[in-house]
Amino acid sequence: MREDDVLAFARATVKSIWALELLLLMQRTLERGWTSDELVRELRASTLVVHEALRQLLTAGLLAADQTDQVCYRPASEHLGALVSEMQSLYRAKPLTVINAIASAPNEKLRIFADAFRLKD
Repeated sequence: MREDDVLAFARATVKSIWALELLLLMQRTLERGWTSDELVRELRASTLVVHEALRQLLTAGLLAADQTDQVCYRPASEHLGALVSEMQSLYRAKPLTVINAIASAPNEKLRIFADAFRLKD
């Protein structure tokens, strides 16, 4: 898989470094289900950050939730799983490359806010 493809996946799917760390933690602990409170403690993150990351990664088809509100790593396809594995390898080898890709992704909320101040013709 090409590095450019992995970085494009990271930009499109992982919206923050917190989300990346959460995803990679869950990938490393495949057999374990996590509650959001456990993830907050493990990552030393805020509840808001963890909830937003979980929402995004669930929507992206990378995580699955059960009836007890536990979340686990379960990509919706083999291709998604392969992209996450490649992203994890790239992050280990070139962390700044992955971080820069995520940080450079357009922020939809910021764009909407900026568009509100655009002068109309």
